[in-house]
Amino acid sequence: MATNPDDPRYVALIGDIRGSRKLDNRNEAQEEFKQVVDSLNEHVPDGSIASRFTVTTGDEFQVLLTDATDAVGAAVAASDRFHPARLRFGIGLGELDTEVNPDQAIGMDGPCFHRARKAIDAAATDEAWLRVDGWSNALDSHVNAMADLVQCVREDWTARQAEFALALTEAATQKRVAERYGVSKSTVSESLSAGHVRKVRKAETSIGDLLQAALTGGERL
Repeated sequence: MATNPDDPRYVALIGDIRGSRKLDNRNEAQEEFKQVVDSLNEHVPDGSIASRFTVTTGDEFQVLLTDATDAVGAAVAASDRFHPARLRFGIGLGELDTEVNPDQAIGMDGPCFHRARKAIDAAATDEAWLRVDGWSNALDSHVNAMADLVQCVREDWTARQAEFALALTEAATQKRVAERYGVSKSTVSESLSAGHVRKVRKAETSIGDLLQAALTGGERL
């Protein structure tokens, strides 16, 4: 699915807090959620952000991107930073019927947002971490199945495994993670291994790569 410069396709990402109304500290969670969303504007490369990450309600955000890899990466980064509360995401591919608002992802409409909304509604129905819509039926189904497997592993992470997983992303090596937390390298290694963290990261990367390859006219499924 190649991008036509005269009819560009965008990647819309919508995310929200699963079960937010049941949280005892909902106000605190919403404030932390806003901080996480704001941080994504620095996490994702500027060239990929067509319209900035914007909290649209207390527990939902949306963003308009040009790169599917970055959409998945943003979902992963937000999930890493908001553990143990659980987030869900919908990613939609399609055109935009209105002008791009680069400052905030509100006031826009088009198939990309309709499909992202359809995807996150499906995630809510399925109690899923992530759903995509707008590529092909086969690729959408394949990616959604991969995301379910990732979810099964991620949601079994202990608080320490989640901390080490995020720290490894930021620090790059197990030695630096061990130094950050004042533990042995073997402790970090055993925790990451028990949580299958490296396998999860490979699967997350693969999801983004598959979607982006199809977007740019490469591999099809």
